[in-house]
Amino acid sequence: MLIAVPLVGVAQGGSAQAHAERGRQAFARGEVNAAEAELRQAVRLAPEDAEYLALLGVVLGMQQKLQESDDYLEKALRLDPTDSATRRNLGWNQFQLGQLARAKTNLERVVKQKPGDPQAILVLGMVNEELKDYRVAVRLLESIPEQVRQRPESMAALARAYYYTGRQENAREVLKKLQLHPAGPEGVFLGGQVAAELHDFETAASLFGSIHEPYPDTAKLGYNLALAEYHMRQFAQGVETLRRITAAGHESSEIYNLFAWNLYKQDDFKGAAAALDKAIALDPAEEMNYLDGAMMLLEHHIYGGALDAAEKALEVAPDSYRGNRLKALVEIKMGRVNDAESHYRKAVQLNPADAQAITGLATAQLDKGNAPEAEETLKKAIDRLPREALLYQAYGSMLLWGEGANNSASEARAVELLRKAIALDGSLAEAHYQLGKLALREDRIREARQELEAAVKLDSASSKNHYALAQVYRKLARTADAAREVEQFQALKAKEERAFAGVSAAQRSDGNH
Repeated sequence: MLIAVPLVGVAQGGSAQAHAERGRQAFARGEVNAAEAELRQAVRLAPEDAEYLALLGVVLGMQQKLQESDDYLEKALRLDPTDSATRRNLGWNQFQLGQLARAKTNLERVVKQKPGDPQAILVLGMVNEELKDYRVAVRLLESIPEQVRQRPESMAALARAYYYTGRQENAREVLKKLQLHPAGPEGVFLGGQVAAELHDFETAASLFGSIHEPYPDTAKLGYNLALAEYHMRQFAQGVETLRRITAAGHESSEIYNLFAWNLYKQDDFKGAAAALDKAIALDPAEEMNYLDGAMMLLEHHIYGGALDAAEKALEVAPDSYRGNRLKALVEIKMGRVNDAESHYRKAVQLNPADAQAITGLATAQLDKGNAPEAEETLKKAIDRLPREALLYQAYGSMLLWGEGANNSASEARAVELLRKAIALDGSLAEAHYQLGKLALREDRIREARQELEAAVKLDSASSKNHYALAQVYRKLARTADAAREVEQFQALKAKEERAFAGVSAAQRSDGNH
């Protein structure tokens, strides 16, 4: 998106001018290599000519030689700081290089100098979207609709900003327009990726499905469609999508890993294990296959097998924070609290921003009876990571059923923390469950119903959510609703018991030693 401006400056030497003119003509014909060669000669002969420097910067930028392009554009701006076109081109380069703060500074200067510059506004809007200043991004990008519509990347940026500012319908409208964009299937695929990133899996699946025939990379498209279907809990459909990919001769560790999860969610544990074995055979060094296998085994109470899988993950990736975190989780289940604390601590050292490892460490400390240390772990983590909802949920839950059980101030603080968690991440079922249980305990039934209905909606596979909601419905004399929730609870508990019963006594014994 570098914008070349006409050369109107005074030539510095006939030879330099001749090279510059030939470079300009070659650039106009699209012959960027020839243009570069001529302009380098012009700059060598007239190193203080801002126009030659600027045009060479543009030509280099067109070839994605961005860092060298920056050097020439910056030299041109030192000679002529008022050249807004060159500053805009520099801002675009910096955006592409990920130098967002520098890009923002230059582009804001351009917009201040030329308030109606649509290209500068476009790039500045995309920069703000990357910087997560979504409201500013929306304001800027909405002001130049024609420029936004010209590029799938800018449409994707606007859609993403809409999602993050709670305007889902606006986002979907923008993404659906990509189906008519001249960029074709690639633009539609980008839109599907944006929708999936923001957990709008229905829109993602619709976009991916709409380019089933024309998209050139069938494996990539099919995998992303199956992933969207998985998140929509369309597990059987996901299996069929993946089977079409493999039938066409496309196999990868990633594909079979997703196969495994779709089968696992349909209670086909044997089929899931076979798919994971295939995934491991295709890529023995991929730690996630071992970690996912460990999670499946853990959920089936096969603790010894889960521990073996976690240790295998650490063999292939010794410095994996995920591997240490999962091994710690297995050890917690096996009652090895000291070992769990050690591995959680190592996971946090490897990745201090991993909220799951931090909350796991606090849980281990609490299990050891060291509540003050657990509280300190969470308080320090919140100071470092003030946007991590999981930390507020863990801290609130700990206070609620610890000090908060007999201390009104601690209870109020716990409620504040849990509500903060929900405000940061509305998908946290546990925070709603905790608030619902508290409201139920204090006989605030209407509030309890709202919170527990939200918990069930967000995590319908949790038996405790259904049981608590059944208690609320009984108090409201909603007998049929209570019976339905009890039925759900019993079905889920029976499933858990069947899974546990399916584990051999030897395996359970091994896990408890």
